[in-house]
Amino acid sequence: MRAVIGLEIHVHMLSKSKLFCSCPTDYEGKEPNTLVCPICLGFPGSKPKVNKKVIENAILAARALNCKINPEIFFSRKSYFYPDMAKNYQISQYEIPLAENGYLEISSKKIRIKRIHIEEDPAKLIHVGGDITTSQYVLIDYNRAGIPLLEIVTEPDFSNTKEVREFLFKLSSILAHLEIFNPSKEASLRVDANISLDGGARTEIKNITGFANVQKALDYEIVRQANLIRLGQKVERETRHFDEERRVTVSLRKKEFEEDYGYIFDPDLTKIEITQKWIKSISMPELPDARVKRLIKKYGIPAEQANIIVYTDKALADFFENCAKIYADRKKLARWIVTDLLKCLNWNKITIRESKVKPKDFVQLLKMIDRKVISEALAKEIIKEYVPTGKSPAKIVKERKLVMIKDRRILEKIVKEILEKNKKAVADYRAGKEKALEFLVGQVLMKMEKRVDPKIVREIIKSLI
Repeated sequence: MRAVIGLEIHVHMLSKSKLFCSCPTDYEGKEPNTLVCPICLGFPGSKPKVNKKVIENAILAARALNCKINPEIFFSRKSYFYPDMAKNYQISQYEIPLAENGYLEISSKKIRIKRIHIEEDPAKLIHVGGDITTSQYVLIDYNRAGIPLLEIVTEPDFSNTKEVREFLFKLSSILAHLEIFNPSKEASLRVDANISLDGGARTEIKNITGFANVQKALDYEIVRQANLIRLGQKVERETRHFDEERRVTVSLRKKEFEEDYGYIFDPDLTKIEITQKWIKSISMPELPDARVKRLIKKYGIPAEQANIIVYTDKALADFFENCAKIYADRKKLARWIVTDLLKCLNWNKITIRESKVKPKDFVQLLKMIDRKVISEALAKEIIKEYVPTGKSPAKIVKERKLVMIKDRRILEKIVKEILEKNKKAVADYRAGKEKALEFLVGQVLMKMEKRVDPKIVREIIKSLI
């Protein structure tokens, strides 16, 4: 059965103040309901005022996604009665969005962008004693109400969940390079995914966070709908929720139609003219595809590594370039970042933004390898302590007394002990089994806590056998 998937992506745009008032947007960790005012709480008589910087950020996104920007826009009231929006309507765009008819290319196809519009985020609901379907009661924090959102709506051009995940990775990288989005912020990108099989009834999975969760939710929904069809049952048009713990979707309500929201022009906000002069005055930063090409050309690193560095996180690409300013072997630098550094960051479940890793210290580690102060094998152990603590590699080496042993007499003595204990491996090597040599080298490295150069150890073993 063929899947038909479309996405509605809600992005928290970076801004010092909210979309229609001067309340600050840095609500994470703040006391609930303290970053609010009559405007974002929707008090009668309060008058919203549009944040110009948010409009400019949205224009950047529209240009990066190859969209047609409308010359005149306005805001509408989207009516719905739910406690996360105190005034019982959300200020959004419907009739005329900021931009439309764009696209973003992924490896297998071109995904069409139907529209891009700006709206305010509702309040945050805290479900106490369970999740959205099982909680005992719900608390509301209006600190988030009014945060500027960019909604990006695609056409139903995805036919599998791998395409969805690739698209979201690329989109996230573009928005981060535009510096209008921070992927490390709480709920900075949320996805409503619409899916149907073979053109049947469409279901919407609401408010999914995390690219992996989007893929899991859609994979589950494909199986659920396929099973219903095979059993001769009807797939209902409805809104569902993805339960991350059970990895299943559960029904929330029957799906609304657009006309149910009763959009009306917001009389408190004027129409906004977006001129070509204004558009051209907004500087476009370097985008990820262009950056990948530049890193390959400028630093001579492999294309695969350049793609990983850039598309994993803009902050990682910035980190690489900052390191490259003070370290000449860029290929070695890229290899260490893509393999060992990323592996340690993932193991500790942190990003480069959240870590204490600094270019100066990371380069220090590589230079100690180059000067043979430590072996590469030992450096792979040191980085495991460096990444979570931020303690400089030089300090770790000094505290743990990990300096390389270079005295050949000491090395020969250790090698002789290892050869004496592993006579079978010695015999195997003499019989032509090369793997036996690597086993013996490994035994020496283990004995010396990797404080020796494997190349020298290999030479000594060969000379003594």
